[in-house]
Amino acid sequence: MSRLSNPGPTEKHLRLILEAAVSAPDHKELRPWRFVVLSGPAKDAFGEVLVRSLLQRDPNATGGQQDKERTKLDRAPLVVVTGAKRLETSLPFSELIAATAAATQNMLLAAWALGYGSIWRTGAPVYDDTVKRELGFETDDELVGFIYLGSPTAEPPVARDLRLDGLVTHWTPKH
Repeated sequence: MSRLSNPGPTEKHLRLILEAAVSAPDHKELRPWRFVVLSGPAKDAFGEVLVRSLLQRDPNATGGQQDKERTKLDRAPLVVVTGAKRLETSLPFSELIAATAAATQNMLLAAWALGYGSIWRTGAPVYDDTVKRELGFETDDELVGFIYLGSPTAEPPVARDLRLDGLVTHWTPKH
């Protein structure tokens, strides 16, 4: 599924989705995640930030590439950007990113449970310092994804290959 339509989550449902996110496992209860909601005119205006970011990465981007970047958030009525703050802690930053990824997965599951579709996107903007700063993150923070939320426009995809062959081993001591 590459697009979602109106209606997007209501305020009440968005709150439930975000509450599900913050219930994710979180070593030392640091709450490293931050969520930035893009909707309405703010979502449209953020398209210009994405174009600026694109032009910094590729000054020769064509008009078509710029238009695609400008309108990519139109894939859904609501977008939530998830990111991990680099906090002062003895934990490796990878644990804070993992907690934020778990929070992001909880958002997707909650959205589906409420009858909405959800899409987790990454790509060049999540690594871009301009995008991070515009969203209120520091350059050494980590954006985890752009989460598109709305109503499904098609049937959900068929379940993936659930075979476990070669993916799971059982460790045994060697003595």
